[in-house]
Amino acid sequence: MTVETNSRLSGEQYIVDEKGNPTAVILSIEDFRSMLGEIEDYRELKNLSQSAEFARLIRNGLDDVRLNRVDHWKDVWDDL
Repeated sequence: MTVETNSRLSGEQYIVDEKGNPTAVILSIEDFRSMLGEIEDYRELKNLSQSAEFARLIRNGLDDVRLNRVDHWKDVWDDL
């Protein structure tokens, strides 16, 4: 196996097998930690979106829209 750098993708490095097929990617620790953070955010969002509380909040929000119990965001922003 060898390590190659893809200059088109800002120096992305990857390991290739003897046929030149990419088999792994080499990331900086900063990129790795950032990816882990994004994965955790996704997991939390997925869990939240499947909760009964989230479904209740969505139903309430849709009811508010249907019954015209909404304000324009600019009006709300000015009140903050």
